[in-house]
Amino acid sequence: MLGVMGRSERDRPSRRMCAGCGSRTERDDLVRLVVGPSAPFVAVDLGRRLGGRGVSVHPKKACIRSAALRGGLARALRGVAQVEPESIERMVVQQFERRALGLLSSAQRARSLAVGADAVRSALKANKGDLLIRAKDSRGRGDELARAATALGCATATWGTKASVGDAFGRSELGVILVTDRGIARAVLDCLSHIEALSEDE
Repeated sequence: MLGVMGRSERDRPSRRMCAGCGSRTERDDLVRLVVGPSAPFVAVDLGRRLGGRGVSVHPKKACIRSAALRGGLARALRGVAQVEPESIERMVVQQFERRALGLLSSAQRARSLAVGADAVRSALKANKGDLLIRAKDSRGRGDELARAATALGCATATWGTKASVGDAFGRSELGVILVTDRGIARAVLDCLSHIEALSEDE
């Protein structure tokens, strides 16, 4: 008879070395960069599906810069070209933004997303909500809803502008949305934390 066991070594995410700082960590904590056959082609492979030589790196400015200028990525390019760290940072941010938008679309299809101040307020009054996302230029009702969400133990994050968030949902402007699915909320928050870390000035 089979008992309940923990995940086997084969089931656990394998560890990888960051091409920037050199430390070994779980694969899921790293971003894979793929070096194409014609340098200097570098692609970000969040889903780890692309073929070709790849290096893994923490989604942090310091690690990306080190990998691009003197670390594992520079060695993978074999000295024939150099890729600017800033361009890689932008590509990584774009991929995390695409993933976050895909997750939010999934939440909307599953009716696990409240869009707009009135819908968010109703969801919070019903004690629903796992992640409130507000545009950086959202004030007034955005502040009020963020306080209400925090009081309920709901995570909060800021992302984009009212125009950019609205554009993602087919509106001219949108200041606030609320994710009511815990799994999707965690995945979106993870994306947004990486975007914030890579977007802020050091």
